[in-house]
Amino acid sequence: MSISTAHPAGGSFIVRRLSATAPNRPNAAPLREADLKITALRRAVSIRLAMLPAFAAAGLAACFLLNAKGTVEHHFVPPPTVTDAAARNLNEPVQVVVRDALMANSVTPFVALGNDRPIPLRVDKESNGYLRALDCLASALIYEAGDDRHGQAAVAQVVLNRLHHPAFPHSICKVVYQGSERATGCQFTFTCDGALGRMPSPAAWRRAQKTAADFLAGEIDPTVGLATHYHTEQVHPYWSATLDKIAKVGDHLFFRWRGSWGRKAAFGAHYVGDEPYQLKLAALSLAHNTADGTVTVAAGTLPTVELTTAAATLTKNPGEHFILVDGGGDGTGLAMQGLNECIGQTYCKVVGWDRRSQTNGAPARPLIGTVAFLYVSDKRTGVEIVLWDCARFNRPVDTQCLSDRNRRWITFQGDLSRAS
Repeated sequence: MSISTAHPAGGSFIVRRLSATAPNRPNAAPLREADLKITALRRAVSIRLAMLPAFAAAGLAACFLLNAKGTVEHHFVPPPTVTDAAARNLNEPVQVVVRDALMANSVTPFVALGNDRPIPLRVDKESNGYLRALDCLASALIYEAGDDRHGQAAVAQVVLNRLHHPAFPHSICKVVYQGSERATGCQFTFTCDGALGRMPSPAAWRRAQKTAADFLAGEIDPTVGLATHYHTEQVHPYWSATLDKIAKVGDHLFFRWRGSWGRKAAFGAHYVGDEPYQLKLAALSLAHNTADGTVTVAAGTLPTVELTTAAATLTKNPGEHFILVDGGGDGTGLAMQGLNECIGQTYCKVVGWDRRSQTNGAPARPLIGTVAFLYVSDKRTGVEIVLWDCARFNRPVDTQCLSDRNRRWITFQGDLSRAS
């Protein structure tokens, strides 16, 4: 039998989504609502999609990126390639069925790393641009890999590989923030998608700085070799077929150029030491908030969210639950916790703050700018949303991450006009 598309009043959007797309199940027993909820959420989380429904009638942009054809529309802007055959509009959405992406990535063989080892970089700590380079690299590590040393090392190596390659700029900040002045076209997504509006915990930021310092002092990560590109297993961008897949770290796949362009002899560019100020880092990095000669943060202290509009607090209303969460991992358990907390409620919101950085936000001090997890369910409007702070949780699909573009859902109470 096929699962009916007629849904009980107030049924979960996740349940409706699964019901509408479920295959025929001959001789199968009917699924209960509770079974569908758990199955649907696990499925949605496992394929790493942001559960944001589209409300075209209300004038909202399509947030739920799983369209009627079952394909994921993921705005991924890859680095430039050297082959004319790969040339295309870099801003064009890449549509791919997730399961097909997983299959395509799994059947693509790994190419041996070979004898080429990454080239170490040593930056003089007394040089004029060292602190700016340090924090540019640390920002890439914390926002791209979260608070995970192994993942951070892989990202750091990609940044350094690019620095040494003639296809990219030759300073840390210019590599990391290449294209960040555009809404699309940035090489590292966090630099142009609003992610920098989320402040990492002071402890996590210091750990990212320590990893960055290690790589600026000569550390290398042979695990990813001479990789200059990476993406998650859940997507299969067109350019990956033009490169050699050489490593996997977590659920990220790493690639290098094919032929001589990807051999060590090509990585002969030298570090130029020209580290520009990045104003986007001014609220997080003391080294980047003095471009005009004015220090806006006390020396020796880590800027906190009070330096930004994130100092606004959230008022707790009926049906809303404020909790502490433990950062790290992919945060899947929190989605299940949110769903279970909201069963049977017409309107429900679960908002979480990192247990390890309560001075920057907690249930007793609910700062909007430091929310680490959000689950919203509103049966009146059909809204069902789950979002994570990707500086704390490893969610490789950007649409699952809290950002300036979707942070308005934190204050959502059922009025779609205010959420648009």
